[in-house]
Amino acid sequence: MILNIFTAISLFISSVTGVLALVLALFSFRIFQRSGLNLTGEERTAVENRSYLLLYMAVVILWVKLLSWPLFYFMLQSCIPYIQGAMCIFGVTRAQPYLGGAAQVIKPVVFFLIGAWLLLNMLDRGTEKAPLFRRKFLFLSVLSIVVLADSVHDFIYLTSMEVTSDVSCCTTFFDLPERTTASISVSLIGQDFEKYILPFYYSSNAVLIAFLAAAHMRFPLLRTSGPSIVLLLMSGSLLALVNALITIVALFEVIAPVVMQLPHHRCIYCMWQYVPGTILMTALFIAGTFFVNWALLLYLLGRHEETLVRLLAWLKNLYFFAIACLGTSLVMATIYLIIKGNLTR
Repeated sequence: MILNIFTAISLFISSVTGVLALVLALFSFRIFQRSGLNLTGEERTAVENRSYLLLYMAVVILWVKLLSWPLFYFMLQSCIPYIQGAMCIFGVTRAQPYLGGAAQVIKPVVFFLIGAWLLLNMLDRGTEKAPLFRRKFLFLSVLSIVVLADSVHDFIYLTSMEVTSDVSCCTTFFDLPERTTASISVSLIGQDFEKYILPFYYSSNAVLIAFLAAAHMRFPLLRTSGPSIVLLLMSGSLLALVNALITIVALFEVIAPVVMQLPHHRCIYCMWQYVPGTILMTALFIAGTFFVNWALLLYLLGRHEETLVRLLAWLKNLYFFAIACLGTSLVMATIYLIIKGNLTR
């Protein structure tokens, strides 16, 4: 086991959030069940009092867990000196490849679901009669199980990481001809994919941002309960997912090598390490993608007669934040490509 300040904090967070997530799962499902029964006035008051305490606890725990995703990568960065052969975060994940790989899939899912629940809770709190009460507690019970699974996984991963591990780092994975991003690009574009990736990257982001801007202006004209808004939100989510795939390929295949000024090295983890500003660029891209999909999920979970007006305003704001994040990330990538590209010539 590797023990430093970051692993110690991560172990503490995983232990505490794991125990409290189990409590949340049990009691939130119990409140969901009880709130659907014909209760007396005293019984309903007791349920509401328990729910207030549980919601405060849930908000604190989920915010801590929300911040644990970036902390996870700082923790991996801190472990590089302890792992023989590791030169970046990717090398550390190779010390426990299955657990490390699973963590990088689970954590964005947990982050997305927590963000969706926090938005749903804030939407419900802004109403007089809390019409989303049962929905958010059912969602919380399911989310708590996911958080519990993530915390248990973190604990197992951290305690099983050995200082004696000897790994092969990113050059043996990202720089080979059969790397995953290259295989995807060849199958979709062809052998000369490298010269088409940047045009696809800019076109995809431009189309998505233009769509979001048009939708942002159109929201006040739509009926919140009509099929047109569902189609609009689903189209936005689909475009965001397609753009995410193209952007990820572009980050590995083109942007990372240019930014690092290493034409044949395609590791995004090394890019973060050598050029820390790209961490913000990547985070803004992720946030923009999440905002688009949070809008769809919030609409599906938050539709109610009492929330219609506020829901429409929230969807408009989420699309605005998505435009701001994606646009800023695109501008940052362009600046890096221009500056670093000129330096390598």
